[in-house]
Amino acid sequence: MPRIAKRLGLVVPDYKRIREDAAAPVESELRKFRRPDRHLEVAADIIRQADAEIALHVDDRNAALASLYLHDHYEGHQLGRLAGVTKNAVREILSEAVYGDPKKMLPPRMTEEQMTQTALEHNVPHITKSPGDTLRSSGEIIEAAKARRSVAVRWMQDAVLKLSEEGRENAEIAQMAGGSRKLIWQHLQAAQRRRDRH
Repeated sequence: MPRIAKRLGLVVPDYKRIREDAAAPVESELRKFRRPDRHLEVAADIIRQADAEIALHVDDRNAALASLYLHDHYEGHQLGRLAGVTKNAVREILSEAVYGDPKKMLPPRMTEEQMTQTALEHNVPHITKSPGDTLRSSGEIIEAAKARRSVAVRWMQDAVLKLSEEGRENAEIAQMAGGSRKLIWQHLQAAQRRRDRH
C-alpha cells in the first residue's frame, strides 16, 4: 500500500499574483527611459539586486523543503506548491540536499524509515523552528525576485541589441552594464533570436 504523506496546514501562496505584482513595477520603471543605455544600466542593477535576493534566501528554502520531506515526511507535491516550484525542482532540491548533485535522483519509493535514514546518513539538517513558514516566505521572496529579474533580462537583451546596432562594441556595452563580454554576447544572441521569431 502506498505511503500516505502528511500535509502542512498552510495556505499555498498565490504565486501567479506574486509574480505579476513583482514584474509590473519593473516594466513601468524601465518604460520611463527612452535611451537604450539607461535601459541597460537600470536593468543590470535590477538583475544584480534580484540575484542577491535569490542567493540570500535559496539555501533557507531548500533546507526547509529537504527537512520537511526527509525528516518530517510531508508530501513533496504540497511542499513544492508552498515554495512555488515544480515537481522537477522539488526532486532536484532533494537530490542536491542529499547527494550534492541535483541530477542524481533519490530512489522513487522510500518508506518513512528509509527517508529518515537517508537524511541522517547524508547529514541533511532537521529544521524544527517553523520550517513550513520558512519554506513559504522564502519561496515568495525568491519567486518575486525571479519575476523582476525575468522582466529586466528581456529589457537588457533589447538594450544590448539596440546599442550593438548603433555600432557599440561588446566590450563597451559590458563596461556600461558592469558585466562580462561573454554575458553581453549571450544577451545579444537571445535578443536576436527573439526578434527573428516575431
